[in-house]
This record gives sequence, C-alpha cells and structure tokens, in this order.
Amino acid sequence: MKITGGKYKGTIISSVKDKRTRYTPAIVREAIYDTIDVTGKDVLELFGGSGIVTIEALSREARNATIVEIARSSCWTIRKNLEKIASKATVINVDFRIAVRRLEEKGKSYDIIFMDPPFGTGLTLEAFKTLDYHSQLLKEDGIGIIESFEKEMPPENGKHIYLFKRKKYGDIVLSFYRR
Repeated sequence: MKITGGKYKGTIISSVKDKRTRYTPAIVREAIYDTIDVTGKDVLELFGGSGIVTIEALSREARNATIVEIARSSCWTIRKNLEKIASKATVINVDFRIAVRRLEEKGKSYDIIFMDPPFGTGLTLEAFKTLDYHSQLLKEDGIGIIESFEKEMPPENGKHIYLFKRKKYGDIVLSFYRR
C-alpha cells in the first residue's frame, strides 16, 4: 500500500499479515481527503488496521492523531508504519468501545473520527451507536465518518448525530456525520 497524497505521498506502508484485515482502497482514501480538509485537525481512527487512513491524514498535515485497534499484531504494524513517517501518533490497543469511553473521560475531542468496522460482523451499527452516544468526542464542527459495506449501512440519524453526506465507491459506502 502506498500513501496517495501529501508530504509522504508514495511512501510504502506495511500491511497486517492477518487475512481478516480489509483495507480502505486508495480511491476511497483519496475521496475522504478530497471531501474534508484535515490540515491542522485532530484525528481519531477506530478499527485502525494498518493505520493507513490516519497516516494519509498525517501526510496531509493533520495536527494530531490517535489510532485504536484491538489486535495486537495490527498495533505492532501501525507503530512500524508510523515510524516510517516519524510520527508520534498515539496507538491504543483495546476494544473501540473501551477506548471511546476512556478518551471521553479524559475530555478528548476530535475534528475527524473515522471508523472502518469489519464488514459482516454487526459492528457497523455498533460503531454508529457508539459515535452517537459519545458524540462529545466530536468537536462542535467535527465530522464522523463510517466506512461500511453497501448492504449494512449505518442509520442516517441518531439522537446526537445526523448524516450530511453519503458517497458510494463500488460496494463501499462512506457516511459523513455531524453533531
């Protein structure tokens, strides 16, 4: 995998050896950053995989980044990939629900929250509910993004967040939310 834009464009990022890990395709990553400007923004990625989505954000001048991933081997890969760009992004090795609760308790908030739950596991709805319940993690003008399979899209609205844009790339859908 290669970084598609920004100051680290072309840098090769290692993939996770676990075959269950699915990667956000380059065209989808480019679409995210064509839609939103991450310059000077704080980014939180849940279901980090290799960390490629956050590394793309850092390449495009995001200020700060936190990546949450439950798999230990993936966290090892994320840290190695962050070393390639000399980033001090925070990597948290815990279930996303626990991480979100802890981050909220610490008073953290983010401009961008990106979630790419594994397809076909029911975690897309769980990710949506978590973002809605912990909406204070999104800054006032922040954007929550959920990547999903077209056959298991998250709801349009919750109690605290609402859908303002949806983009489809093959069978992948990006849902963009605001508070």
